[in-house]
Amino acid sequence: MPSFSLKYPYFIVVICLFVCVLGLSSLVQMPVDMFPPINIPVVMVATFYSGMPPQQIEADITDTFERFFTLGSGIDHMESRSMAGVSLIKIYFQPGTSANADVTQISNLAMADLRRLPQGTLPPVVMSMDASNLPVCLLTVEGQGLDETQLHDYLQFAIRNQITGVPGATVPPPYGGKYRQTLLSG
Repeated sequence: MPSFSLKYPYFIVVICLFVCVLGLSSLVQMPVDMFPPINIPVVMVATFYSGMPPQQIEADITDTFERFFTLGSGIDHMESRSMAGVSLIKIYFQPGTSANADVTQISNLAMADLRRLPQGTLPPVVMSMDASNLPVCLLTVEGQGLDETQLHDYLQFAIRNQITGVPGATVPPPYGGKYRQTLLSG
């Protein structure tokens, strides 16, 4: 190969120039988008029951939904996470499925199974996961001299309200901490 390059240097220079011109023309014609369309066939189901411990969320909500979601078509696999007061289930679909059809299918299944959940469970939030739904920032707070309830209230009513003023920001409710509770005796 080196002897060929030394014997025909102009040929090698022309080939290099051809590759450079082809690369530059491809680069100029390449579309650029801030949020390119990415087909991620994933649906997220979030279900809330305030004050329920993670073990009971797992047994009463997450497992119930996971068994019922197996009735859906085109499902590849599921992942779930049960936290205090929250059940999160991600349903991954086979590539090539329609995101809108997937969300509709899972919403219908979730609403049909709602009657099997404990009394007081909020209706599930079903959403498609795409590039615009991925979190840009996760915020963790701690405070000296504040207990979990005070910290939760500060995050819910002070910090969260400041972040919602950012144009285009979607701010979910805080996870963790303890909710303020009022006990009535009669």
